[in-house]
Amino acid sequence: MSDDTRAPQPSSGPGGGADAADSVGGAVHQDRKLSHPDEQSEPAMDMHATDDTARIQGVVVQTRADVGDKSEERIADVLRQRFLDIGLDLGDDRIRALAAEVAGS
Repeated sequence: MSDDTRAPQPSSGPGGGADAADSVGGAVHQDRKLSHPDEQSEPAMDMHATDDTARIQGVVVQTRADVGDKSEERIADVLRQRFLDIGLDLGDDRIRALAAEVAGS
């Protein structure tokens, strides 16, 4: 007597496996939703190019808000790290000038 009382399952895929449509909670669909002209379909960061001047000013404004009451040396350290994080190499003289600007505001 066999312990296997399950009915055989039909194989529908080319290798005998289930189709993607048979999956639960994560089926992959081949048809793709078309976007509408007023619908955001890309990350917002990719939509508008920002020049270096605007990026520098943004870092300065944020640093002023975060550590504007600290010493110029601390402000310079924060600026150095933030410019490194966004891939801008401004040089030490420019960093110190920006730190003095932040500290003096």
